[in-house]
Amino acid sequence: MEEIEVRLKKILQLEKAIKSKNDEIIFPKDIVYFTLSEGSCWAVTENGKEFELASSLAFYEKLLKDYFLKVHRAYLVSLDRIEGFYKRYPLEKEEDLEEVTRGKKVSDECELALRGTSKRIPVTDVYSNKLKKLFGLRNFSYLMPEHPHDKKLRLMGLIDFGWRELDALEADDLKAVENFKKKWDIKLFSQKRMLSYFRQYGAKILNKKRAIKNIIYQLFRWIKKGIEPKSDGNIRSLWYKVKTVLARHSNALTSSDVDTFYSTLQEMVEVEHLFRYKDFGFMDMNEPYRGIGAKFPEIVLASEKRGHYIFIRRLANEAGVSFVCMNGEPAVLSLEYFSDDLKRALEPEQENTNGSAETDNTSMHRGKKRNKRDFEKSVSGKSLTVLCISDVDPAGYSIENSLVSGLRRNGHQVDKVVKLVDLSNFTDEEIEIVRYPVVSYELKDNNIIPVAPATMSQVTKGRQWWESLGCDKRLISEKTMADGRRVVTIYGIESDAADREQIKEKFLKEAGASFKRGKRYKL
Repeated sequence: MEEIEVRLKKILQLEKAIKSKNDEIIFPKDIVYFTLSEGSCWAVTENGKEFELASSLAFYEKLLKDYFLKVHRAYLVSLDRIEGFYKRYPLEKEEDLEEVTRGKKVSDECELALRGTSKRIPVTDVYSNKLKKLFGLRNFSYLMPEHPHDKKLRLMGLIDFGWRELDALEADDLKAVENFKKKWDIKLFSQKRMLSYFRQYGAKILNKKRAIKNIIYQLFRWIKKGIEPKSDGNIRSLWYKVKTVLARHSNALTSSDVDTFYSTLQEMVEVEHLFRYKDFGFMDMNEPYRGIGAKFPEIVLASEKRGHYIFIRRLANEAGVSFVCMNGEPAVLSLEYFSDDLKRALEPEQENTNGSAETDNTSMHRGKKRNKRDFEKSVSGKSLTVLCISDVDPAGYSIENSLVSGLRRNGHQVDKVVKLVDLSNFTDEEIEIVRYPVVSYELKDNNIIPVAPATMSQVTKGRQWWESLGCDKRLISEKTMADGRRVVTIYGIESDAADREQIKEKFLKEAGASFKRGKRYKL
């Protein structure tokens, strides 16, 4: 009977409430792990919420010893939430590591994956014996290694086929390359092999999106290795390579497959930052509309319209500055090429000899040195000054912001941004004449109702843009209709309405401070 009472007490322990310092109630069954932070003990629940506790970590270790286990000086984990063990790749120096191991080589530690959190919990050598005994493990040496980059690939559903052979492969050994491709080329996989890797969950059909991801990633790795030629066409040329594979292994191609391809490639480049468009060698359709300054490449004269090309190029060439004419929102691919051209002009010795950005870490944890260029940080010796001609409207300001953020994303520091066309280019009378309606909406009982063809999103963006200009009354009007409706209209101004000579003078004035010794150029 006593034994039953003890066991019952242990079971009920998970239902016994714990109070936080702020008198919040939590239950042990909802806690993923306890941890130390800034001298206090915290409980972290499955929803990611943290509770500061009144007692020490040792207190909860003793209180919940049958359900929680200490695996690190600062971590106490829920045993029934342990889902996996992984080899460790600490990203930060752990000050207590050397002390607890007394200078010995750390070879028996791991990381735990817990249900309810994406955070990996470290298990250091000094705390590992109880965990090994509990799960019947002799050591952790055989556990699956997972470098942070490997984890990223896993979460994206990517497989780095034959990476060991690829790393050891010599690109000029044509026979070895041929044999390697026969073994690992996804495009040559049989139907059975494709399904074994890229099967739709719960059905015996191909997961097209995952297959597309892996084909793209493999092509990137092979191009980087030099065993696959770069594309000599546009992005659509890559789609045709992917399309043939999908056609072989899926029942039918659909019109949405090409959209899946483009969205997947965009995700891998612009969201996950696994590589850049330029790494595939895609042609830049905007190449004729940009140039690097011979004297002051760090000054960039930009326009959102290709229609300004002749005017922009003449100004830039005579002043010796860089220039770029976009066609609306700047293409990410075009900014990659333009950014690298600027880097060559500013820091020639920093340019990679193969012209490719080392944006992935695949080789880093496999014994190879990472390229010195890091496109997440500024590598240019000089910061950029951007002088921009764009419409005075939400779209124009968005284009300008996209240009600046794109330059920064590709490694440049932009210290100064100047609008060569803004409200100061026009008198009140001129604004009244040249302004045009951007978006209209009704005000009804303090509710905002878009006036077709405007959407609510466009109205919101228009209002935010107008407010960013200080709510300038010259760019808004309100009209009461016969039926009592109040219609508000927000206006913008085309950059073409500005006087060219005035833009030129403003360009010289703003750029002059960056010219060496204050030298001015007569245009």
